[in-house]
Amino acid sequence: MRPLLRTSLFLAALSLLLAPGASLVPGAFAQGAPEAEEDGPGVRFNGYGRSLVQQTGIGGTISDTDTLSVESLSDGEFLLDLAVNAQPNDVTEVQGVIRVRNEFGGFFGSGVTVEVRELWARGVIADVLRYRVGDMDVALTPYTLYLPEADGVVNTPALFRPLREVVYYDEFYTGFNERRLQGGNLDFGLRFEQGIEAAEIKAFVARLRATDFFEVPTRFIAGGRVGATSMRFGPYNSQAKLGVNLAYTWDDLGSGEANTGIRNSVVSFDGDVTVLDRDAFDLHLIGEGGFSSVERAMDMDDPEEGEEEPPVEDDPAFAEDTDTFIEIGLSGTIKGPGIGLSAMFVNVGPEFYSSAAQSKRIDYTRSKSFYNRIGTDRDLRRVSLFDLTRDQALYTFRIADELMAYDPRYGNVLPYGRATPNRRGARLGIAYAPTDGPLDGVVDAALDVAVLREIRGQGTEELKDFVLFRGEADLHVGEYLGWNRALTFTLGSQYESTSRGGNEIETVDLTSLLFEAGVSAEIYDRLDLLFGAKLRSSDGRDYVPVIENFNDVRDFREPFVTNDQEALVGTGLRYRFSDGIYLTVQYQRFSYSDDATPADDYNLNQIFALYTMNF
Repeated sequence: MRPLLRTSLFLAALSLLLAPGASLVPGAFAQGAPEAEEDGPGVRFNGYGRSLVQQTGIGGTISDTDTLSVESLSDGEFLLDLAVNAQPNDVTEVQGVIRVRNEFGGFFGSGVTVEVRELWARGVIADVLRYRVGDMDVALTPYTLYLPEADGVVNTPALFRPLREVVYYDEFYTGFNERRLQGGNLDFGLRFEQGIEAAEIKAFVARLRATDFFEVPTRFIAGGRVGATSMRFGPYNSQAKLGVNLAYTWDDLGSGEANTGIRNSVVSFDGDVTVLDRDAFDLHLIGEGGFSSVERAMDMDDPEEGEEEPPVEDDPAFAEDTDTFIEIGLSGTIKGPGIGLSAMFVNVGPEFYSSAAQSKRIDYTRSKSFYNRIGTDRDLRRVSLFDLTRDQALYTFRIADELMAYDPRYGNVLPYGRATPNRRGARLGIAYAPTDGPLDGVVDAALDVAVLREIRGQGTEELKDFVLFRGEADLHVGEYLGWNRALTFTLGSQYESTSRGGNEIETVDLTSLLFEAGVSAEIYDRLDLLFGAKLRSSDGRDYVPVIENFNDVRDFREPFVTNDQEALVGTGLRYRFSDGIYLTVQYQRFSYSDDATPADDYNLNQIFALYTMNF
């Protein structure tokens, strides 16, 4: 499908919503739009600051022969993000964030960096149209524009959250699966007199990378969403929420001297139809479906007079892959006991590619900040739970150029989130969060199950089978037990299994287990005692494909074999001065062992103090 046709479909859906009888809704559906402050226009200062000092040491069996690695490393930083927020009038807001950072041990300006971390402006035009330019956070759906969850995480205990929050803050992770982009967006709402209750229209455009003026062209992304909500109808209090989404990524070959580029478009239609809604329970038909297209060609811009025509589909310089996906099922809630149930059928094609939805948070090709190479032979140390919990160097918010590398030990069933290609099967979910009775506010638990299979074999006609169990629970039992202070237990677990039959070479059998547990107990007013543990074990083998041209399998390296275990445990204290301001001092110990190479077993010990302030 060509860009003109894709754009026409999107605009056609928009025109249907702009039907007679529609009225503009001032301020409707404006995410993050400015609101008038009580003190009116003016200039305000706010920001974020932290001080982190830590010491990390290495030990274990590998230290007996490793004479090159230092036994301990100390580092830290003092950081201040100062936000200057100005409202020249009631409908305009501008903000800039200046970051001042000093590395631990720097004196008299040594090691100090100053940079602009964030800059944006937003406002309202004619009390209807809301806009934002500059830095912005955008999300559509899990198949179009979305930030998948991080690896090695199910339900993070309170002990490990401070360092995770440091990483998430620096990488612009908002907690709503939004991606940080730089560009502009518009949104406004409509209200109708009959049939349709309300509608929302959003559009955005952003630059993903700049040209190097030679072989790398500028890359852009644009898209948006048109959504509508019907009025309640029928004897069962039914309602329909429908939407169409577009994410379109392309290279501008007019920038620099590059003569090759891509176009990646993803169009999806999503819906949530309330089949019935009663006081005791409700039932919904939910889903999303659509298609993707990836075009790779020489100079895809329209030729100027006297130039040759661009490649056509039968030209060997032209390549196009298209595929579809669908996710559809039922969800319901038993409102009294707070039980939610869902059952979904999933089919994501082998050639489905959505760069803005499949890019991971973890870049396994990057170097680790601590002990990247260990041992006498200076071998690369595998990424571990220790690194995933705290190492900013591994994380990214960028949209990748193709499917990123992944580690099967931490995510093999859905390494790219729900948009993982070449999967077909079922997903089941159950949640428990009572809204009345003695357990109201005490228990919050969920269990998700996925049973999937490959649609097309990779390197063989045999197909892989996948099983995923993922459960989490938070127990707020302080008040329930008659204790007038907070006491919370946190649990999380994930089990993954990958298997494939065939001959000795084709056979795959890999299992992984991740377990998290933690306790947060308020032992004195605003003083918390923290305990936490993360355990992982993996056993078996799999073949991890080498990807080129986005999601095309080029080759397979030797089998990925694992039989290792990890344990990260720790304890600490946290004092909460007020909301958003706290100090925590912690000790954590990490151990790694591999049954195949016991001489390379090692452990890491870390003690740190972190002061965080939001003001």
